[in-house]
Amino acid sequence: MTVNRGKQFEEVVKQAFLAVPHTSVDRLHDQMTGFKVTSKNVSDFIVYHKPYEYYIECKSVHGNVLPFSNITKHQWASLLEKSEIDGVIAGVIVWFVDRDVTYFVSIKQLQQAEGYGKKSVRFDDTFIKKIDIPGKKKRVFFEYDMTAFFKEITNEI
Repeated sequence: MTVNRGKQFEEVVKQAFLAVPHTSVDRLHDQMTGFKVTSKNVSDFIVYHKPYEYYIECKSVHGNVLPFSNITKHQWASLLEKSEIDGVIAGVIVWFVDRDVTYFVSIKQLQQAEGYGKKSVRFDDTFIKKIDIPGKKKRVFFEYDMTAFFKEITNEI
């Protein structure tokens, strides 16, 4: 059984978070069956880096847009629910494969965009606040600097 690029991306993100000292990373495993089953997990990861807990869903997309339909209704609602808790940040890390761009966007920003009638987010969208995740490109994937991500997200809150 081969591992798809999205699963490989999730592993790269996990390892990048684990490389940051004093960071806890819990991977919420997807249901893997022979049937088409929608995962009921809130996100791919729960990450704790003082003083915040993060619920992170990872998405890798080809082309220029992340359609909101790529996030399950359950995940959307659950991420929104988590984002209402003091000290919790919930959102999506998006890798635009064809553009070599990776950033984090909070579920609250996605909700706001949806409220304005948007059905997707472009890689170069200026309508929403996004946090670039710096990385050094290897052959296919990046080696991400999550220390910089934590600093940047703290400045945005």
